[in-house]
Amino acid sequence: MATIKKYTKKNGSIAYQFNAYLGVDPLTGKKKRTTRRGFRTQKEAKLALAKLQLEIEDVGFTKQDFSTYKDVYELWFAQYVNTVKPTSSERVERYFDHQILPAFGSMKLSKITPAYCQKVVNDWNGSYTHPAHLKSYTSKVFKFAINHGLLTDDPMDRIIMPKKQRTVKSKEDQNFLDKQQLKEFLTLIKENESSQVYTMFHVLAYTGLRKSELFALSWSDIDFTSESLSVNKSVANLSKKRYISTTKTTNSERVLSLDKKTISLLKKWKLEQRKMLLTRGLPVKSDTQQLIFSSEKNEILYHYYLSKKLNKYPDYSITPHGFRHTHASLLFESGATLKQVQERLGHSDISTTLNIYTHVTKAAEKDVAINFQKYLES
Repeated sequence: MATIKKYTKKNGSIAYQFNAYLGVDPLTGKKKRTTRRGFRTQKEAKLALAKLQLEIEDVGFTKQDFSTYKDVYELWFAQYVNTVKPTSSERVERYFDHQILPAFGSMKLSKITPAYCQKVVNDWNGSYTHPAHLKSYTSKVFKFAINHGLLTDDPMDRIIMPKKQRTVKSKEDQNFLDKQQLKEFLTLIKENESSQVYTMFHVLAYTGLRKSELFALSWSDIDFTSESLSVNKSVANLSKKRYISTTKTTNSERVLSLDKKTISLLKKWKLEQRKMLLTRGLPVKSDTQQLIFSSEKNEILYHYYLSKKLNKYPDYSITPHGFRHTHASLLFESGATLKQVQERLGHSDISTTLNIYTHVTKAAEKDVAINFQKYLES
């Protein structure tokens, strides 16, 4: 039941207010009331109250929309965590904690306009690498609110996604090595690093594995008879703990053929690893449990293990993921088809192969010009 009361404002003038029951918030299940103040006369207050009551009767509580964005997010996220891997939900939670909730969390849903959303996305575009991801997850919460009758439309649907300014990169800036650079790099690593490190970089360059897939390999994944490698798991990070999980996608599960040089190198490393573990007093696990590449305690390697090694060779300016780029580029150069590269790298969408791995090495670029000249002169 609503009540209208007279009160005295700070300037001494008389005004009227009312406190009305709005109903139960369908999102939170909590009772909601509202107070409206500042009416000059009791009649004005009565008219406003009557209008509010009619509005509630016509369209229900949702028209008032007193829930905050954070209220809706918390209910949406409780459902979302059941639909994805724990590593994905933890990553998305970081998006909300660090970027999305600071911008929207305390705001009432009814107060979030397309203009405000546009401003936030523009700011994200200037500060973060993947603003479209932030926009997408922000929008998921709005759509959750629509499905629960708290909104009629998604303000994110009406914004224009700003374009990232392209930066010109020279060949030297690109994150991959050409054939000659790769040979030089592996020779340098073989001379200066342990057998494990050399074998790891060799396998990365000759298979195009993701770093997380490489770290998760066990000896049972290598079939020395058929000369192949099975990719069926990866290392994941959850709450700063590392564990063996499934692959990135179902398409990431694949069987790769291995060349004889790589097979020979792995056989040699398996024997050397066994001797090394026994020397340290560590048990050699079964092939299904023993990681091919492990820490000094025979556990999963820490995330930046390879990056730390690469920091010692700044002339090559490449990241661990760059060896995946390198493998793809050299596959193209050796004559592999787009479909073959897609399957070897485990891309679920061939557009990923096209977008990321259509780099042309210096040697291939030179061949294009030579072949073009030969064609014109023939």
